[in-house]
Amino acid sequence: MPKFSDAEKEFIRQKLMQEGERLFVSFGIKKVSIDEIVQATGIAKGSFYSFYQSKEHLYMDIAGNLQMRMWQEMDEFLNENRSLPPRELCKQCFLWMFDELQRYPMLKQANGETADYLYRKLPREVIEAHTKDDSHELVKLQEYGVRFKCGIEIATKTLQTLAISFLNLQQDNAEDQRTIMGIILDGVLKEIVSDEND
Repeated sequence: MPKFSDAEKEFIRQKLMQEGERLFVSFGIKKVSIDEIVQATGIAKGSFYSFYQSKEHLYMDIAGNLQMRMWQEMDEFLNENRSLPPRELCKQCFLWMFDELQRYPMLKQANGETADYLYRKLPREVIEAHTKDDSHELVKLQEYGVRFKCGIEIATKTLQTLAISFLNLQQDNAEDQRTIMGIILDGVLKEIVSDEND
């Protein structure tokens, strides 16, 4: 196993994430090989495995970092809209996130097929860790008065399923997509979020 200084490790990790994101956006996760990643990064294949077990692990690390950036920006959105009723705040937050995906092409192009592929390729604990990250954001919504009728885990999985479904709507025109998302969100949020009028 190669020996790297802490600075070298950080440089290589950042390069892997940068080039990995570029390749995944250009070709999709299935078509990108580890050989292509290491060639773009300028490291040996053995060095790649010092950082990641597979390209799927790299993909999840990149996706997690992109989501973290989006969630930090979500704090500002929530602060600006905290006067909305809880259900409407959730709905507008969800729609805001989908608008924000334009700035994150790798997240935007993920869909049900990508999710199925990752579920097959990654260990269950990696997927569960990603679910826990998402659930932290739902806990944050509670700080803004949102109360879930079900547990956070069920709410998280429900909203993750919706997110993947919405990504599959990207072929529709923007107006139809937003209408469909609004109808589905209204129905789902009525079931999982308590509102002031309940």
